[in-house]
Amino acid sequence: MSPVQKTYKDLYSSFTNLREYLYSSGRIDDSNAKLDELVKVLAICIAGSRDWIDSSELDLLVNFDNHPKSIVKKLRALFKKCTALPQFKNRDDSSIFGANASLNLQDSENEYAFLLLKSVYSSFSQASAHSNSSESFDLINEAFGHFVRDNFRGNIEDAQYMTPPEVVDFVCEWALDELVKGKNKSLNKEFIVMDPSCGVGSFLASFYLIAGKHNNKYKKTIRSIGQDKVDRMVRLSKINMMLFGTDNHQIEQGNSLIKNSFLETYNEKVDLIITNPPFGAKISSADIGLENRENYPLFNDVENLTKTIDSELLFIDRELSLLKEGGKLFVVVPDSTISARGLSETLRARISERAILKGVIELPAVTFAQAGTRTKTSILYLEKNSDKKNEGLTTMATIESLGFQVSMRKGVAIKKYEGVNELEILKKELFISKNVKGVVSESPSCVKEETKLVLNNAWTASHYNAKRINAANAICTIRGSESKELKDIVTFETKNRRRLKEKTGNKCISVLHIIGDGFINFPELLSYKPKTKGNVCFPGDILIAKINPRIPRVLVVPEFPFPTTCSNEFEILTVKENYDPYWVAFLLQNNLVQDQIQSLTSGTSSSHNRIKTNELEQVKIPVPKSQKSKTEASALAKNYKNSIESIVSNSFYIQELRGEMA
Repeated sequence: MSPVQKTYKDLYSSFTNLREYLYSSGRIDDSNAKLDELVKVLAICIAGSRDWIDSSELDLLVNFDNHPKSIVKKLRALFKKCTALPQFKNRDDSSIFGANASLNLQDSENEYAFLLLKSVYSSFSQASAHSNSSESFDLINEAFGHFVRDNFRGNIEDAQYMTPPEVVDFVCEWALDELVKGKNKSLNKEFIVMDPSCGVGSFLASFYLIAGKHNNKYKKTIRSIGQDKVDRMVRLSKINMMLFGTDNHQIEQGNSLIKNSFLETYNEKVDLIITNPPFGAKISSADIGLENRENYPLFNDVENLTKTIDSELLFIDRELSLLKEGGKLFVVVPDSTISARGLSETLRARISERAILKGVIELPAVTFAQAGTRTKTSILYLEKNSDKKNEGLTTMATIESLGFQVSMRKGVAIKKYEGVNELEILKKELFISKNVKGVVSESPSCVKEETKLVLNNAWTASHYNAKRINAANAICTIRGSESKELKDIVTFETKNRRRLKEKTGNKCISVLHIIGDGFINFPELLSYKPKTKGNVCFPGDILIAKINPRIPRVLVVPEFPFPTTCSNEFEILTVKENYDPYWVAFLLQNNLVQDQIQSLTSGTSSSHNRIKTNELEQVKIPVPKSQKSKTEASALAKNYKNSIESIVSNSFYIQELRGEMA
């Protein structure tokens, strides 16, 4: 466990004790109100450390072993001094803590006030101690968000799914590496970095810290711009900027998706956008149609496409309009953005006309588990380029572990550090790699692929898994064979079978009925009553499951004494001339073939991954070329068929025996 991870663990313990005190005393029911009081005390700590107020008064209170009877009055007086400071004022001279801001403490609550001060001061001190660490320490994000994650789930449109620091830091380091490698001259003058949905300001604060450590002069050239719809988030962002020492910043409250936002003054002027916008909020297309068309270059005709549009798609469009030519966008998106059809597919097609796809890094489902969702997400990296030059390479990587799991403890989602943060491994490999096509890293998987090839196929990073690339290459080297795509040796029949009418007395084969090579759960098959119509299938058809391919399910339909249909989760294949269905079924479960198939999934969660037909068609298969190989393949198919038929026959016999016993 690293020093920063140990500090987080200590903080969880400290804030859990404070939380339990609040619940046991019935003090402050609203989680957001709890957070507000924490931030007010944190403001006192910041002001004291910077000598904006007399630090000796704060030190005196913190160093008591037990709570003094006057601590509430003294804290209240210190906070009043803070509210008068220009550092805690908005542009209109109003307080960032709101009108008539004061500590929500009663004169008799000295014990609670002392516990609150001790917890916050300890957190602040540890955050300050880590300020020069190689890892950033996001106190607001990790520790203070500990109190309010449940509240953020209440309204999807305002949801601030706080991005874990493991992801924030990597995104910022990746962005800086790309800028430095590209010899971006803007870093040496005013460099505008923006987050249009800044939440608590983690991305802006982390980038400032990381860039400053790389080159101290960047602290003077970086200008951080942020906006958020929720005023509480704006307040937290400003406090976070102070914690990270970011002086040149402007954080405003407002909706970044509507016109007359202050962000419009930055259209086509921003050098870098790093962000995690809200997912899943539905925005009225009619409302977008009323907006400034220049703000939405990709979806300025959206009212003709759909009645509503998901917020994550609209944010990407808005962010591209804010970037200057050559500007870079690093955005966390749900899996649907890079893999779904419909508007997501339209967005991807239109992006290629105005920007270059530079990279996609797929994150594990645990990424936002502490925030209450296991939606699959990816980091999408785009570079604005109106010349439509999509030559070059795109980085495609898949991360399976961030070095933590999430579990519930006393009603709170807590990180448990275990395993390895693969982003740290990827960083070492990716940042030193040359711009050459091929495998950058096998574990975690990272491949550089031709951009034009990616644009014409899936954007899902796992589809370019190093295992898949290596497997396809290995197939090309098998002696006596040649590499062919699956569509070259079979016909994909599923669409045609949907038109056929199922026969009376048919039985439907579900994916759950297939246990292994030829093993069918006959009791389940015979009693199964599907809720939806299946597709007609015939003896000799090959069925391959498209859902959850990590469990291979391949079957050659046997000669049943009844007609059959199969679940819509199957792809139905028929072999072309000169090929044997049992040989194809056997090969579909070959390790090199499975390494390809299992890399082709897309879906919102690990339990609902699916393979798309057009991608399954491209799987590489080793086809016998020499006479010797053909003879061996024929013998293999015959033996496999005999074995499968024996299994089916015996299974039927066992079922008959059980029927007799009944």
